Amino acid sequence: MRKFQHVLHELKDVVAKHKPGEILTPPPSLPFITVKGRRVTYAAMGLENDPSQPAVILLHGFGGFFMDWPRVMMPVARHTRVYALDLPGWGFSELNTQAKSLEDDVAAVRVFMDELKLERVVLCGISYGAGVAWAAAAMNLPRIQRAVLLNPMPPNPLDFIVSPLYQGIFALNLSRTAAVIGNKMMRKSQYKLICKENLLNERLLETFYLDLAYLVVKQPQMPFILNAHAKGARDVDWADWEHRLAGTRIPVSILQGLNDRIFSFASASHLHELIPHAELIEIPECGHAMVFDQHRKVADFLIQSLARREEKFRTPTVG
Repeated sequence: MRKFQHVLHELKDVVAKHKPGEILTPPPSLPFITVKGRRVTYAAMGLENDPSQPAVILLHGFGGFFMDWPRVMMPVARHTRVYALDLPGWGFSELNTQAKSLEDDVAAVRVFMDELKLERVVLCGISYGAGVAWAAAAMNLPRIQRAVLLNPMPPNPLDFIVSPLYQGIFALNLSRTAAVIGNKMMRKSQYKLICKENLLNERLLETFYLDLAYLVVKQPQMPFILNAHAKGARDVDWADWEHRLAGTRIPVSILQGLNDRIFSFASASHLHELIPHAELIEIPECGHAMVFDQHRKVADFLIQSLARREEKFRTPTVG
């Protein structure tokens, strides 16, 4: 916990020293691994070298980074080792200039587990990060014993986005030129509106987080990764992923906020039907940013998941 507090202190220097549009210097205390020659950063908390408990790996969503997770990490860290990754190209991780795909990010998760010698893992993601988590489950990535999906991106995500704002964001970023211009012109007030679209409880949007996250998304590489994700959402062979999901062998828990303005409950139900060993849990009073709106419920669920046996789910439950 002390190491993470030191990272937080260094992040204040990042905000003080950088202007929008600059490449951010990672906090010196923020650990990283190397994937295909590129830096992949992560935050870590909690117990080390405890083989009796699986580690927890947390994956942020579209536009997110490791600082989305501290409210969840702190209580979970009292029970096991917990890691929050910056996926390649996001946050303080370097961009993989090759074509972006779910497989690329699953490969980064695999390398991360190898590098840190993690033998058992609960993999938890939100939104796009939940997409990476269910892709890892569909690929039957070894050592993952359970996947927890928070307001997950489903296959064919563009068919399920209900927010006009996010529909516009994805349409804009289909053009690389438009993505570059749009990112350059975006002001903090506009970015704040995007953040609010994700939140039910806007009071949780702290000034420091907003200042830092705005600098993160204004970095020069962001238009390229936004463009790659927008094209991927349109062009991926989603029918193949639906087929692969049917072969998932680990238990999967889907937590869906009932006030999610990005993905509706229908999208979570669709994903639930595709995965053979899945449970679907409704989370009341929760927008898309579940790690903010209902961080206590998420942390409690992850703590309970550490001890759960390998059930097979089918019937949706209400929580």
